[in-house]
Amino acid sequence: MAMISLLMQNSAGQMSVGLAEDDQVLFDSTVDVDLAGSRNVEAYVRAAFTHTGKTMANVTCVFADIGPGGLGATRTTAAFANALGFAKTIPVIGIHAFELIGYHVAKTVQKPVVCIRPAARPNYYVALYDQGEISEFSFVDTNTVKSFVRRHQDTAGFAGKFSFAAVEGAPESDWPVPSANSASMVSFLAVALGKYENGMRSTRIYPIIENLVVTASD
Repeated sequence: MAMISLLMQNSAGQMSVGLAEDDQVLFDSTVDVDLAGSRNVEAYVRAAFTHTGKTMANVTCVFADIGPGGLGATRTTAAFANALGFAKTIPVIGIHAFELIGYHVAKTVQKPVVCIRPAARPNYYVALYDQGEISEFSFVDTNTVKSFVRRHQDTAGFAGKFSFAAVEGAPESDWPVPSANSASMVSFLAVALGKYENGMRSTRIYPIIENLVVTASD
């Protein structure tokens, strides 16, 4: 029986939903102009089913991006994913946003990827993605993240979103530019299937919040 995956990504501040059969993406909301700018998670999921002829009854597993990122959007998506999993008694798997964007950028740059996203000012989330693993995941202030960037600037690619204001009278060298702040649906699916095949199943997911709570299962 084919595996049907529902994929939901929202921590970058722009909703995207995909539907896949085994390792093939059937629907990618980023190419659906009717959904542009919408924040309605249900509308995205309904569009996925409408365009593919599938229904929720066909879905094998729900995968959702759990952040870090936009907290309200991430919480909404996690809650929606949990509700679908509970209603249909299927697994719900949360995926760290830095694993998604790290994997996506690493495919192009072929080296480790520094992943950064802003949190409550003046703080940031930061981590290093390397060969499928996330290390040094931290919630840090601006000076610490600047040091982290400089330490890896010559050896890594960059993903996420960050910018640092110049200090008057003390110009700084140019900062690297992140290659992407979200993963393509193809990248999302590759990471998701890896989690599923490794037996990383859960019945409930939790968004990453500023005390660094991560996924848990019942």
